[in-house]
This record gives sequence, C-alpha cells and structure tokens, in this order.
Amino acid sequence: MHKKIAVMIAAAALLSASAAARAEDWPFFKNNELRNGTMSAELRGAPAIGGVREWTTQLWQNIASSPAVYRGMVYFGSNDGAVYALDAETGKQRWKFETDNWVTTSPAAVNGRIFIGGFDSRLYCLNADTGEQIWKFTTSNSIQSSPAVADGVVYFGSNDGYVYAVTIKTGWQKWKFKTDAAVTGSPVVADGIVYIGNRNGKMYAINAADGQLSWRAIVGGPITSAPAVANGHLYFTSQDGKIYCARIKHQAVIWNYDAKAQIETSPLVHSGRVVFGDISGNVTALDALSGSPLWKYQTGGSVFSSAAAYGGRIYIGSNSDRLFALDMESGAPAWQLDLEGDVIATPAVTAGRLIVPTAGGNICAIR
Repeated sequence: MHKKIAVMIAAAALLSASAAARAEDWPFFKNNELRNGTMSAELRGAPAIGGVREWTTQLWQNIASSPAVYRGMVYFGSNDGAVYALDAETGKQRWKFETDNWVTTSPAAVNGRIFIGGFDSRLYCLNADTGEQIWKFTTSNSIQSSPAVADGVVYFGSNDGYVYAVTIKTGWQKWKFKTDAAVTGSPVVADGIVYIGNRNGKMYAINAADGQLSWRAIVGGPITSAPAVANGHLYFTSQDGKIYCARIKHQAVIWNYDAKAQIETSPLVHSGRVVFGDISGNVTALDALSGSPLWKYQTGGSVFSSAAAYGGRIYIGSNSDRLFALDMESGAPAWQLDLEGDVIATPAVTAGRLIVPTAGGNICAIR
C-alpha cells in the first residue's frame, strides 16, 4: 500500500473512533434513540453508585435540560440561554455557547457533534470539542422537544406544530410533518418509525424515510414527554394522568394505567417493569406486559424528572430537592441525597457516576 494512502486510512480510522460513542457514554435524553433510560450492558458489572457527591459546578440559573455524556464531556442547556460543556471528571467548564433564549431541551451527541434546540426557535449543530456552531435550523416557534438522531437524520418537534427531519451533515430539511398542536414531546426512532406526541393528546407513528403518517393513537390529555420502545411495545404517558402501552404490530393501545395524578415524566422500561413519576410525588412501577402495579414510592415532592436505571436501581429526582436511588425490584429506597434545588432533569449515568442538574443552578457528579 502506498505510504500516503495508508496514513490517510489510519487518520480516518482514528477520527471515526474518536467520534463514536463509548460504552460509558449517555449521548441522548434517556441514553438512546429508544429512550429506554438504561445504561449499556457492558457496564452492568461496574461498581454501584453510593450517593456520594464527587463535584458540583454552580451556574446560578435553573437547569431543566437533562445532560448528555459523550467522550468524557457533559453537555446540557440552561435557562441563561447557553449550552455548556463540562469535563466529566472535574466539572470544569470546557466551553459555552450562547443562544438567544432558554435552552430546556436535552442534547444529542453523535459523530463529534452536539444537536440541541431552544426557545429561540432554532436547532443548533455544534462541534462537540469546541462548541463552534456548524449549522442552525430555524422553525416558526420555540423548541422544547429533545432531538433524536438515527441514520444521519435529526428528528424533533416544535411548538409550531410540526415534526422535523433534518440531515445531520448539512442541516437541510428532509421533511416536516404537520400535527394539529404544539409538539413539546421528544421523539423515539425504532425500526424506521418516528414516534412522537403532541399537546392535543395524539401519539403519531411517522415513517422516518418520507415523513408519511403510519398510524396514530389518541388519548385524553396532552403528551409532553418522550415515549419508550421495548419488546415490540410503545409506552407513553399523558397529562390525563394515565400511562399507555400500545402493541406496535397491531397499532393499538392494549392497556392503560390511571395514576390519578398528572404525569409529565417519560417512562423507563427495564427488567419487565415500566417506571414513571407523577406530580403527586409518587414513583410507580408496573408490569410491562399487563400494566399491573408492582410498587409505589412517595418522594415528598412533585416528580418531573424521568427515571434512569443502572446496577439494579433506578435514579429519579423530585421537587423535594432530592435525588432518590430505589431498588428496581421492590421500590425500597437505597439512599437519597439533598441537592439544594428541585431535580427536574433526568440523571445521566456514566461509568459508575450520575450527572444531575438542579433548578437551583447546580450540576453535580455523584458516585
């Protein structure tokens, strides 16, 4: 092989490896495009998280954006209108990118790029290492929907009522799908279908390739959270106080469970269980196949934080200023930690460490 060609191939391989997500990464809201909230199988033998604070970075503004962890960096947005990158080991700021309004969505980290939307109606593509803007895409209203990325395309919703598909390389629109209300929920992409809800209580199944409607389900209240896909089923919550399970093959809801309280959280699906929180302060676990209740835990404050799973435990915050570690099987508390601010965002899990922001403007690493 010619020496110059060999060097070019080696350099390309190195770039590809550096851009790829690692087993210890948490690159999307709830970790992956299925939104199942579960850490990689490769890390299941890692040490348990014991509830000890490792570092805290104070930013002074409410952080509702659930963080992503990618290649040793923590990425998130803030109500000060900025997107931040911190060193995952130390919490030190690596870069800051200014937008024109609040950033409450969660970033998606793919191929060395960060994708994140904001209240300034723009979806941004940033260089993950430097924070430099690569491109931006403008919608007609604010963006509260955290993006999903699959097969070179970014999918997200906007308060203008559309679902968008934009290429990750250039930011060009591939298609947009019109719904009949604001789309604040976040999408899931599974087997070529984009699942996303809107504030009129409609859950849409949209063909990822061409933006055509495949099917939809209609429920009794706004859908503001992200659904989850597991074992051929679609799970989603609604502000009508119910969680729904649809069998994807039959394109139909097969059960629902009434929590009798408004639900803002996205469901966690893990180990045959579906776990969610509600504004009455309860965290509830159901059997994933039947919807039968298994356990319930009261946190003492409204729950807007979706759960993350790791090492046989679930981790979830509440407006009691606390983060809770609960046993997946029984719901029994393993520990709780006061974080001096409501925990609205969903924790990110990485290699035996939780990254947790608060409404008080802290972001913490917990081991």
